[in-house]
Amino acid sequence: MDENNDSNAYLQAILDSNKLSNTYLKGILEELQASKQQIGFGHPPKPRYIYTNRQYPECLWYFWDGENKRHEPILFNALTGIIEKLETEEKEYKGKRSLKINLHIRAERNYAIQTGIETMFAKGLLYTLSELPVEKFKSAITIAVEPGNDAQVSFCRIYNPVTGRAAYAPYNEPVNWQHTIARAILKIDTAHGRIEQTVQIPQTTH
Repeated sequence: MDENNDSNAYLQAILDSNKLSNTYLKGILEELQASKQQIGFGHPPKPRYIYTNRQYPECLWYFWDGENKRHEPILFNALTGIIEKLETEEKEYKGKRSLKINLHIRAERNYAIQTGIETMFAKGLLYTLSELPVEKFKSAITIAVEPGNDAQVSFCRIYNPVTGRAAYAPYNEPVNWQHTIARAILKIDTAHGRIEQTVQIPQTTH
């Protein structure tokens, strides 16, 4: 009887060891796949900036060609990729300083969506990001720009690229936007392992 128990315990130990090994190997494989770099010709690793405003009538967002001092219209109204980072940046334009947000996205190349923090696009983007579960930032998200009724206004809509469903996150002013930005940054950083989620992220209050 004791011999059978010892054999069973030994077999269970082997099974447990294999499970741990498989989990460890799976983790290594996922890390290698995530860090796999493209060889040969390609785009520089630095992000290409996307600007969202209604300055140009033929597009809702655009690239800026600094060498030729002209905009390059983006004909598509949606971008799908992995959200890597959210940050704020103070910029100076025509002698005035303003706060911008930069949303870094990994797609077929690296992009960064830059927009003024006071725009309707930024507010919709930030609030929706702050409401998404942490797990959502580990997979691709679709960010779409939509025109408003006002010729100067554009809105942001976030979709699940698999189901096509939009994330519905309406807000009512006043909103603590500093808290909203911090909450979105915390979720993105947690999803990518830059912050260990040891406590539950509290719900947004507004």
